[in-house]
Amino acid sequence: MKGLALTSAVAVAAFAVAAPFETVIAPRTNETWRGAMLKESVRQPYAADAKAVNLASFDCAGAVMPLLVSSAGRYVWSERPFTYSFSNGWLRVVSPVEEVQPVEAGKTLKDAYLAAMRAHFPFNGKVPPDEFFTKPQFNNWIEMYIRGMNQATVDAYTEEIATNRFPCGVYMMDGGWMSHQGSLKFDHETFPDPEGMFARIREKGWKSLIWMAYFVSPDSREYKELRYHPSTNGRNLLLHRAEGNGAAIVRWWSGCSAVWDLTNSMALGHFLDRLMTFADRYQIDGFKFDAGDAAALCGDVRFQQPEQEAVDYVAAYGKFAKFFPYNEFRTSWKQGGRPMVMRLQDKLHTWSDLRKIIPEVELAGLLGSPYCVADMIGGGDCGSYPPDGKYTIDEKLFVRSCALQALMPMMQFSLAPWRVLSKENCAICREYTRLHLKFAPYILELAKQTAQTGEPIVRAMDYEFPGQGFDRRMQQFMLGPKYLVAPVVRADDAVTIEIPAGLWKDARGMMVEGPKTLAFEHVPLSYLPYFERQ
Repeated sequence: MKGLALTSAVAVAAFAVAAPFETVIAPRTNETWRGAMLKESVRQPYAADAKAVNLASFDCAGAVMPLLVSSAGRYVWSERPFTYSFSNGWLRVVSPVEEVQPVEAGKTLKDAYLAAMRAHFPFNGKVPPDEFFTKPQFNNWIEMYIRGMNQATVDAYTEEIATNRFPCGVYMMDGGWMSHQGSLKFDHETFPDPEGMFARIREKGWKSLIWMAYFVSPDSREYKELRYHPSTNGRNLLLHRAEGNGAAIVRWWSGCSAVWDLTNSMALGHFLDRLMTFADRYQIDGFKFDAGDAAALCGDVRFQQPEQEAVDYVAAYGKFAKFFPYNEFRTSWKQGGRPMVMRLQDKLHTWSDLRKIIPEVELAGLLGSPYCVADMIGGGDCGSYPPDGKYTIDEKLFVRSCALQALMPMMQFSLAPWRVLSKENCAICREYTRLHLKFAPYILELAKQTAQTGEPIVRAMDYEFPGQGFDRRMQQFMLGPKYLVAPVVRADDAVTIEIPAGLWKDARGMMVEGPKTLAFEHVPLSYLPYFERQ
């Protein structure tokens, strides 16, 4: 067994599995670990036991990095995917290509992250466009899922945003608009005038994005063209099956499709040309790049080079952020430090899913993806809103979700507040958008600082206040170094806030000397607890 020797016979037995390269890392007193993938935030920080996680086959996991960072100032990094697990506090790392050893970076979580970032994914100084941070975004996905995706419903939703006096910076046209996968064409029966539709969005001063993915219907003209592309002397621009020359067909949430081979530079170039031509024709600012789930590409698939695997495809997909600054991605592999807008995995309209958001956004920052949107307000998983209308909106949950996003880097609506909320609760949500606008200069300045320093925008309490007992999963966070934000995330309207050492001023002007624990019951829907560091 390679790596640090175990001193416990029980621990040795737990890890006695042959592997290409295996390292077992002994725990330090009170040490915890975070990192790897957003999907794992519900189990982090790791302290004692955690099941094995294989980074080569992640599923719907958002940002993924071959990185683990420790509260004791250590980190683990590899250029290629590895598998890791915890047993009795011992960290086991298995890599197919190298012996992965921990790096001593300092004494704190912040020390570990900053050292890893500077060594392996330094930020490039570029920030997504201001509109993502300074005003709320509107994504028409949930409303179009309920109402039906067509030009009349899109136009209606667009006008409703304005007439209900909600500010908007970026408008996103979600999936369901294509005549068939891979066509990059509107169905002209349901969208008779897409040019006019986007013109009306532009007239309101909003930037526009449209849903895009790399799937191609296998019974389409595009499929036949890409199988034997005339400009490539008949070369196949689709992913191949692992055996033979046939095109691979992958299963995803909307069916079975062929896939552009983005590991092939020629195919990537053709796909980019098509996207640019499409954006130019309709004067669209960018794309919502969906999919990118490595798990769907781990089966009967062969990539351009023998050593490539599914994560390399995900990394190639992320290259489009360079060409379209107005972007949104749901998945990424080793893209830390890039100006990519990352959206959390779809959340259900439930309190339990609401409580996943803060840990995920904190972890996104530690994976080098701080330009993060916390899914859609109220939950963006369409399973909560069947189009037959048999769903129930929890107004309190929706408003608390809106409050939670008000002091995050980005704020995104989809389900229309004016349609599903009382007049009073809709007005409260509108006020939270104004709170976001009030904080926009500070948030934007944080984003610009992040592009230079790599420091997260949303920070875990232990990142900013090591050694004060915050090294655990919490439902409060730091917005930069200055503001402690503690949204209400439970149906009982109560919140307990742990104030670190120092002097703090709350939203009403009350001064609090920390360390102190504050317990509030019956917090009004119109109130978001936050404290300014003095």
